[in-house]
Amino acid sequence: MIEDVDRPGFFKDYHRSVRKATTNDQFNEFSKLKTDEERVRFCFNLPAVHDIDIKPFFKGKSEKEALDKKEAGNRCFGRKNNLEALKLYSQAVVKAPVPSGKYWKLIKECADPKKMTLYAICLANRSAALYHLREYRYCVKDIDEALEHHYPRELKYKLFKRKARLMSHMKQHIEARDAFRQALKWLDWAKMEREKRIELQTELQKWLKLYETGKVVKNLDIPESLIEPSPMVPVLTDGSNELFPSLSKKVEICYDNNMGRFAVASEDIEPGETLVTELPYSSILNREEYGSHCQKCFKITKAPIPCKKCSSVLFCSAECRQASLFHTIECPILDLLVGSGMSINCFLAFRTLTQSPLSFFLNLRDKLTEENHPEETANSKEVYDPTDFLRFYRLVCHSQHRTPEDFFHRTIMVCFWLKALKKTKFFEGKGSGSSDKISDVEAFIGGLLLRFLQLIQFNAHEVSEFMLKAPKTLDESKNESLGAAIYPTLALFNHSCHSAQVRYFTGIQVVTKSIRNIKKGELVPENYGQSFTCKDRSNRRMELADRYWFECKCEACQNDWPLYKNMNNTSMKFKCTKCQAILPINSETHLMPVAKCEKCGEQTNIMGTLKNLQNTEQTFKGACKEMEAFNLEKAESLLVENLKQLETCLYPPYRDYHLTQEAYMKVCLCQGNIRIKTPKVEE
Repeated sequence: MIEDVDRPGFFKDYHRSVRKATTNDQFNEFSKLKTDEERVRFCFNLPAVHDIDIKPFFKGKSEKEALDKKEAGNRCFGRKNNLEALKLYSQAVVKAPVPSGKYWKLIKECADPKKMTLYAICLANRSAALYHLREYRYCVKDIDEALEHHYPRELKYKLFKRKARLMSHMKQHIEARDAFRQALKWLDWAKMEREKRIELQTELQKWLKLYETGKVVKNLDIPESLIEPSPMVPVLTDGSNELFPSLSKKVEICYDNNMGRFAVASEDIEPGETLVTELPYSSILNREEYGSHCQKCFKITKAPIPCKKCSSVLFCSAECRQASLFHTIECPILDLLVGSGMSINCFLAFRTLTQSPLSFFLNLRDKLTEENHPEETANSKEVYDPTDFLRFYRLVCHSQHRTPEDFFHRTIMVCFWLKALKKTKFFEGKGSGSSDKISDVEAFIGGLLLRFLQLIQFNAHEVSEFMLKAPKTLDESKNESLGAAIYPTLALFNHSCHSAQVRYFTGIQVVTKSIRNIKKGELVPENYGQSFTCKDRSNRRMELADRYWFECKCEACQNDWPLYKNMNNTSMKFKCTKCQAILPINSETHLMPVAKCEKCGEQTNIMGTLKNLQNTEQTFKGACKEMEAFNLEKAESLLVENLKQLETCLYPPYRDYHLTQEAYMKVCLCQGNIRIKTPKVEE
């Protein structure tokens, strides 16, 4: 899952002061409340809750910074240092005022062309750097964005000419022809000497003649060399489950009173099979990644598109910016939220609200009861749609086990959020209109936020990317956090310290693959962050109980399996060839070539099994060589073969078996989000 850590900020002091001002009688009254909405109403009416001055707070645009970065970019571009120019132009794009809405009207009145066109000029300059870096798709997007935001008409011919050449490179001949036509049209506005104009006009007409007098103009496939590779989402093994479309047909969801909802194998599962592919209901990017990744899809932003009002966040495209309703609400209060020190789970709860308009929740109000019947998930014949808000809403909260102090702390956070939301357009005129009074609509939204805070504690997953030290090498590679998300189907899986699957991400979509055999009817667990190979049982159980409120009773905990560093290959658990029972063998003291099964009496050839294990060692070495050469497809095939072979011989824990699992998981991580450590750029 995800480690939830509070950050330095003012909320701790705010909560402490409110709690201190709350009398024992008031707190006793609070502890008797039954619903989340009642708790929010009660706390919002505490005088101390309003001893905080909430104001919009965000990083705005800066014309001066944008100009400075643009000029620095021009100098680098002049020296043909295109990578550094791209970086500086991107900073200029983010800081430049975007001509839209009220700001556009204001700068139009002051009639300063530099202010009106700065954003577009920064984009156009960046498109030139992108062109020389052969990042053609990004270059086209920058040109289109610049043209949509008042690029000077006397310079438009340059952008259309650049776009035409780009489209020609990309074999998009219809777009290339149209761009040449536009270049010729806007050339009339260019400020240049007559001879130069005639020269350019002749050149453009020559290009147009090639398109207009030649064969039928049509678009062809874009050359592979010009297509940016993106991680592929594998197909679910045996297709998708009819009732749970995010799951393979080999997995189904069950329920009982002790285990709650959980996943089991409906058929035998082997290593290497794709079990889950799911998009999140909601997701949030880590604060540390705001300057490098898209707020919407978590893609690395090579040529970022900024918010039109603030300079705090980035998007990978104008399309992602347009689709990010949440930021129109969060924008004016984003730095206020960051300054509060609230955790990633708090941000995720808040995002789950802001990604939908108020009307969305009001329309669902009659369906949102606090009663929860988890058994209905397993027994229902309705399709479990992970994009359905009610699926998210009905994940477990464990409200009945919460203390009054826990509820109070979370409710004060919700009161802070409500006061902040009053400074935005979220309530659409349906709020109280007063900073210290709460309306029915605001109390309803507060109740939702309080529920979100509870259920996210137990159901959020970390979203990650695999960091490589250098291209095509796995040396010193590691998985790093990008953010957090809610996957309503994956959230139904129970934990085991001996996980059955590896989890990786393509953008914000999660993929899981099996890393061991699972027999039909057996639990299909995932891992909540506590693996037996690297953490002892007492610490695992303590952390799971503290975070998720259960005592782990998985096989690794019940049998107190050793840490990876303490495993040895002398004590092994062989499999009986007839009944598959455990045959405990010490390779140093067992001198017989066979071992008798105490369960069925069958004799198992131990020497033959040991020979098979020697073969798996050679297979593993071969896989490691392929990994060193970054031939990951071959490595994956060998590692899956090795896991299957080891499964026929032994039961875990076994050092070589878990070493193979770790190698396979590393190969799988390379199939998802990858980031190569950026070296420092030297002038």
